[in-house]
Amino acid sequence: MTSSPTVRRRALPVLAALLASPAFAQAPQSEFAAPVRLSAGEKHLGENRLFPSPVLHDYDGDGRLDVVVGDLRGHLTVALRLPGDGPPKFGAEAKIQGADGRPLDFANW
Repeated sequence: MTSSPTVRRRALPVLAALLASPAFAQAPQSEFAAPVRLSAGEKHLGENRLFPSPVLHDYDGDGRLDVVVGDLRGHLTVALRLPGDGPPKFGAEAKIQGADGRPLDFANW
């Protein structure tokens, strides 16, 4: 659904007033910690891969979130979270295998 030019002209002053309001101007600024590069075993997670795309998932069902990584070429790996307190540590990336025992690969290219 598209709005008519009349509706857009009426909405513009409302939007301008909202942005100029003291409540908007005093909104708290979000601050993030410095980025941290994750390691999997002795290597950086997703190292030497095209556009690694990690996702957290309890892959092995142990209650800890592991990192599953897909990449541009369709390769999938998993880095299992190691037990222990403190910042999470992950084991070396391993290829995810299908039911036939071969590496699961979506052959994106």
